[in-house]
Amino acid sequence: MTTNIHRFIWRSTVFIVTLVLLYIAFPILIVPSSLPAIKAIIIDSTYPSSISTSEFTTPSEQSETTVYQIIPQTLTLKQKLQLFKDMHQQGMNLMLAR
Repeated sequence: MTTNIHRFIWRSTVFIVTLVLLYIAFPILIVPSSLPAIKAIIIDSTYPSSISTSEFTTPSEQSETTVYQIIPQTLTLKQKLQLFKDMHQQGMNLMLAR
C-alpha cells in the first residue's frame, strides 16, 4: 500500500517538474539565436552580445582619442536569472504573437 502511494507521489512529482521545465525552456529555445546567448550566460558568465568585447581597434595616428578595451563583467546568479527571464518573455511574445 505504501509503495503504491510513494510511486504515485514520485510519478506526480516527475510529471509536474517536467511540465515546469518545458514551460521554462521551450520559449527560451525558440528565441532566435538563443543558444549562443545561453552559452555566454552559463559557461562564460558574461552578457550575451553579438559584438565581442575582447576585440578593440587601435586609434589612428590622426585621432587624439584613446580606445580602452572593455573587460567582460562576470554575471551574478541574479543577473543570469534576469537574462533567462527576459529570453523567456521574448519566447512567450513570439509564441503568443504579441
